[in-house]
Amino acid sequence: MSGSFRAPDSIQRPERFAWVAGYVVLGAALLWSRLFHLGHSFWTDEILMVDTYVRAGPRYILAGPDLSHELFALANWLTSTLFGESETAFRLWSAIPFIAGVALVTAWLHTRVDVLSAMLFLFLATVSPLLLDVTRQARGYGPAFCAVCVFVVAALEAVRSGRRAAVVALCIAGVLGSWTLPQVGIAFVATGAALLAARETRRDVAVGLTLSVVAIVAWYSPHLGAVHGSAQIADGAHFDLPWVVTSPIDQILLPALIWIDGTVIVAGFIWLPLVLVALLVVAWSPLLRDRVSALVLCSGPIATVVVLWIANAYVIPRYLSYLLVPLFVLVATGAAAALRRGSERRATATVLACLIVTGVLAARFVVLAPDVVALPREANRDAAQVIAKRPAATLVLTHMRNPQNLEFYLGRSVRNLDPNAVATTVCGMAKPIYYVTQPFAVKDVAIPCVGRPGVEHTRFRQYARGDEMNVWYVPPDRG
Repeated sequence: MSGSFRAPDSIQRPERFAWVAGYVVLGAALLWSRLFHLGHSFWTDEILMVDTYVRAGPRYILAGPDLSHELFALANWLTSTLFGESETAFRLWSAIPFIAGVALVTAWLHTRVDVLSAMLFLFLATVSPLLLDVTRQARGYGPAFCAVCVFVVAALEAVRSGRRAAVVALCIAGVLGSWTLPQVGIAFVATGAALLAARETRRDVAVGLTLSVVAIVAWYSPHLGAVHGSAQIADGAHFDLPWVVTSPIDQILLPALIWIDGTVIVAGFIWLPLVLVALLVVAWSPLLRDRVSALVLCSGPIATVVVLWIANAYVIPRYLSYLLVPLFVLVATGAAAALRRGSERRATATVLACLIVTGVLAARFVVLAPDVVALPREANRDAAQVIAKRPAATLVLTHMRNPQNLEFYLGRSVRNLDPNAVATTVCGMAKPIYYVTQPFAVKDVAIPCVGRPGVEHTRFRQYARGDEMNVWYVPPDRG
């Protein structure tokens, strides 16, 4: 068979204890950071999915004019019909598949490559700020990540064994992932096509890919135009020449290791040193020594970037977070190989880079994860609960980017103010009002009357989107 992977060397008892301890610590961190406190308030994108798709039901999800994480929306619709709407239940559909996918790749690396590679993959998937953010959301990023985990492992197993079952798993995972996020289909087809280079799997892969593409096209046939249109929404950045060449690193890998969703790196010479460091680490990966396994791991990210570049699509890091599966496998196996040969002179720079990055990522996780777990991304429900304590006739004025988020939880309309009229409107009302603001993507406005007697102020912390939401109860001026 075209590829053969080295099984882990026998591990002495002290080493085995160290690896078991490492798995326990990282596994506990993964479970805690994905499963604890999932009942926080929905944020903008989650509210959009629930209000527009889940409540509308299967007909709208599958054949409506728009699309959004379709298979995931169907799962949440089914959940809502059985148990009602629940932030926790909806988010479990993302968190649990993500954990399962990470466990699968970790187990495969442990069995087929080595323990250190498995540990490093588990570490990267756990501490990545981007994945920490998106895989706790009621969105399809967790299932998409899981689907890619399955079809990457299945493809590598097909390289190793040529078994038809691996090809079947590849195709099922690719179809389900594509039904969740259409762009997953690019990486799936490219990964499957890489197996055509192996004679033993060529026929099975050709048949499987053909049937899979038919299933994906049929699924999206009611709104093929919406698939293209969604890529033209001006959110994020384009892949542009000449930096499209470095995009798998500086637009996908690096943002996932720097900050939570929203960080879009402007490609340029400033990022070249980090791109070169990443390539230096990846170059050590033993999986690149086999032609077909190298194609399996590299084809998905490269093909996706090329297709989106040709389509002139807008991209932000979370849209392509599933591509971190093959990229993390390459980084983890490369770093492990370099660390094992750390005494060699040519490995010194790579080992030093790996140790520094590992330390920085661990420190960032320790600082960032407690807030992501303990705080909402947006405190919309919390603000609505404060407002609901007074009569529903009390007018609610807002100065925020997405006032509909507050309306979702409040169950009634609010009045979003023009920035130039905020102070005069809030301070000039003849009746008591609530004033709500979220300092994200809006002009900062000073409100002099919030210091008058009788004003009640409640501040809610958030881990993103301006870091806070403020609610003021403002009685009229009695002076």
